[in-house]
Amino acid sequence: MASTNKPSSKRSANMGRETYISSVEKLRNNAPKIGINVGIAVLIWLIGNYVFIPISRGLFIEAYAVTQLVSLIILIAMFVLVVSIINELKNVADAAAGFAAYQAGTTAGQVTSGEVGSYRTAFRGLLYVLVVAAAFLLFSLQLNFIHPALAAIVLLGVTVWAVATLFRSGRALSSLVDQYAREWTDALATRLRSESSE
Repeated sequence: MASTNKPSSKRSANMGRETYISSVEKLRNNAPKIGINVGIAVLIWLIGNYVFIPISRGLFIEAYAVTQLVSLIILIAMFVLVVSIINELKNVADAAAGFAAYQAGTTAGQVTSGEVGSYRTAFRGLLYVLVVAAAFLLFSLQLNFIHPALAAIVLLGVTVWAVATLFRSGRALSSLVDQYAREWTDALATRLRSESSE
């Protein structure tokens, strides 16, 4: 059976329903915003790199190349959009964590706050790494226009952060697997004892 510190099945079932409903609302409210912001970021990148950067080549404002200034403007606009996407993505990751906890628990529909927290850590970390990696691919061209070494420095920082984040996500999933395995073996042991006592 489940460990003694696990909430009663009625309480965890109520929490499961609340988690599921909250997850549906978060997904419905945030997924469209992510799509719109991603579309805007891609348009800014395409128009900036294939229209404004070619036009700005050879132009200067005193000692500053207009190409670098245009790249900086594109970089700032895309950074603002990526921050907005990450804020919305946090809610989508929380929704996915709620769905996973609701479906993957030892008894479907029964959820504990610990399970939701572990799924949330894992899902947020994975989605953040994917978004930051995609954002770096978009930013790298602008960083190169500003200064070639800037892209390399940012890439090193992103790599260290991504490895640490993925490690933390893996540890969160590992704790869930350990918890589910412990509950499963406890249930097997209880069933074996009841069968042997008959």
